[in-house]
Amino acid sequence: MKLAWLARGVHRQVSLHRRVVLGGAAAFCMLALLLGGARLGLLTATRWGAFIGQNVHVIVYLAEDVDPDRANGLAELLRRMPTVAHITSVEPTQALARLEKSAAALGAEALALADLEASYFPRSLEIGLRPASDLSQQASDLAKHLRGVPGVVQVDAMSEGLTRLSVWVRLGRRLGVAVLLTFGALTLGMLLELLLHSRSATRQRAAVLTQLGETTSGIRLPAMLWMAATALTGGGVGALFLTLGWRPLIGRLETSLGIASASPLPRLGLREIAAGLAFTLVVGLALGFFATPLPRPDDHA
Repeated sequence: MKLAWLARGVHRQVSLHRRVVLGGAAAFCMLALLLGGARLGLLTATRWGAFIGQNVHVIVYLAEDVDPDRANGLAELLRRMPTVAHITSVEPTQALARLEKSAAALGAEALALADLEASYFPRSLEIGLRPASDLSQQASDLAKHLRGVPGVVQVDAMSEGLTRLSVWVRLGRRLGVAVLLTFGALTLGMLLELLLHSRSATRQRAAVLTQLGETTSGIRLPAMLWMAATALTGGGVGALFLTLGWRPLIGRLETSLGIASASPLPRLGLREIAAGLAFTLVVGLALGFFATPLPRPDDHA
């Protein structure tokens, strides 16, 4: 009997205040997009950082008298440095093959490279650095130390390219924070407006139930239930949008930026979706709790 009364009360409130319900669903959808988008944004930034770390940042050209054993010994020492992610030893024949492959991809004629021999290319080490905010500075410091090592004739730290990259990384970080703060402020404003409209919608009903001697929990429970249902609906729509739309969006963006990574595109896991929906449910219950005015003792008189 109590459950049937609660169901009728919730249905009546939803029917009378459809605009509040729709606004609440939109607010909780925004909340889900904010939470899920922040999580996916972090995963995407980590993915892009790993892609940057896989690329060559420092190239060490070795002297002609440096044999493969000395080159491997130098590479082994460099691998112990905390900023170094990986090292690839490039033999002269590999360097020539790479040049021919790049020239063919650009449509260059094979005759233009016919006179080149592998002996024209020095043995080299390609050093990839771990992703970091000061990647350009780390590359410059490493190049400075390597230029004094016996057997090293030249070091290319890719300073110009890394400087431009660091500028874009800082700009992207600032834009991300600005978007997150703006989206968060908009979501908070919508939730506060939902709270005020809900209090206005439930004030009359709460006053009548107070006069009838209803308990505080009995007065608040219907508002908590329909607000929780609204939260789950809006949060579910937001989670569905992120699940279906984030990976295609990031895939197109990476294609336009020329980012080719073998790692899978980021997505929300079932546990993350469940945790997000649980959080929106708690927020919905809290809003429903505070949206109903407390009965005053003199109302029973």
